[in-house]
Amino acid sequence: MGTNATCAACGGPLYESYYTLIDRPERYCQQCIERRPRCASCGAPLGEQHWRLHDGRQQCGTCHATAIYDPGVARTIFDETVSALVAQLGLRLNVGVAFRLVDAPTLEELRASGGKRPPRGFSTLGLYQRRGHIRAIYMLYGLPRLSFRTTVAHEYAHAWQGERCPLLNDPELREGHAEWVAYHHLRWLGCHKAAERMLASHHPYRPALERLLALEQQLGLEGVHAYMIRAE
Repeated sequence: MGTNATCAACGGPLYESYYTLIDRPERYCQQCIERRPRCASCGAPLGEQHWRLHDGRQQCGTCHATAIYDPGVARTIFDETVSALVAQLGLRLNVGVAFRLVDAPTLEELRASGGKRPPRGFSTLGLYQRRGHIRAIYMLYGLPRLSFRTTVAHEYAHAWQGERCPLLNDPELREGHAEWVAYHHLRWLGCHKAAERMLASHHPYRPALERLLALEQQLGLEGVHAYMIRAE
């Protein structure tokens, strides 16, 4: 490596070794990897130019460039995602679901009130919750656009489950189906690398996703939906 290579966070020269993130071109020195605060969305070490959100999260420039902050824009993308899931996978709801864009403390309070916990080491990005007659999907503001759409797809799948198989008591099947919906939405968007990352990640929901993909191979798309309904 030539001496012109520099760390994306501190700007210092990179000589013999460096670190990268999956599917990101930036290179980082060991000191920045070990000591610098990380982007709340992608985990990259933060450089001098970054953004602090009002709830304390910090965003790198790459994530900030596509982050969803405006409620109107968020609502439009939410509706586009839902329409795509209905057209692509037939996940139509008889009763609609409300949408709310919230900050991190509010989302955490909602999560705690519902007794749900995110997987260890992962933050809550979205939440489907039903209280009485109110059904709503709460989304964290400031998510990059692709993360936003993927999370909406996951939470909308939980809304569909709540309507079509409300007594389903298999957490792996519930989360696997939600990940399966998000996976297919990424492929529908043409984001094949992002979809394949779901199968190569260390996320605790990956085995559940693999279970659903195996079911799809056996039963087809419609067969997966019928299986979910029968399994409750």
